[in-house]
Amino acid sequence: MKYSEIRNKDVVDNNGEKVGEIIDAIFDISHDKIELNYFVLGGGIVEELLESIHARADIDPVCAISDIDSISDKVYLKVKKSSLLKTIDPGVLGETNIKFSKLGKIDLVDSDGFKVGNIIDLWFDTESTMWFLIGGGFFEELLEKIRAQPDCDLIVPAYLMESISKDAITFGQTKFQLESTCATEYEREKRRLASEKDKTKQMARIRFGPPSPGMIRG
Repeated sequence: MKYSEIRNKDVVDNNGEKVGEIIDAIFDISHDKIELNYFVLGGGIVEELLESIHARADIDPVCAISDIDSISDKVYLKVKKSSLLKTIDPGVLGETNIKFSKLGKIDLVDSDGFKVGNIIDLWFDTESTMWFLIGGGFFEELLEKIRAQPDCDLIVPAYLMESISKDAITFGQTKFQLESTCATEYEREKRRLASEKDKTKQMARIRFGPPSPGMIRG
């Protein structure tokens, strides 16, 4: 499931009451790793609640990943809405935290310091492992060069990331190594798609390596 598919979903507490909808996500980027900690909630009900307690407009309620029971048509919580934290609470949005709305603006650079793109989305596989969906001039040109299908996703696991800050995410490969890996993985993906029986569920994804023990699970 992609983060873009989770965003704007209604959030329901353990009493079946709508709390709001997902409007953003908060990550911890300490120790050169990235971990999804919270979803930020918004929407009419949330705005009415904040107004009733005279809260500032920039203070939003959040649900921790541990608060979530399941995600399907909606995000179902296993806690009451009254127990939810807010962005102003200690440990929610500190120096080592960043929202997805800002994460997408961070430059992705190769090991030589050249900009190669930006994160445009996140993908969580069946084991909830997080992958970056990346885009930008270099990767768009690369997909065109290898003649990838238009809806092909280019995804990168976190273990290729050497460092992360609020200014840049650095990969441990040069852009030429990334290009070589991309071409090889696309050929492998084309063979996989050709062998799939259910053609209606096919989605091409170029993976820069399998998940590793170093991956952060959401």
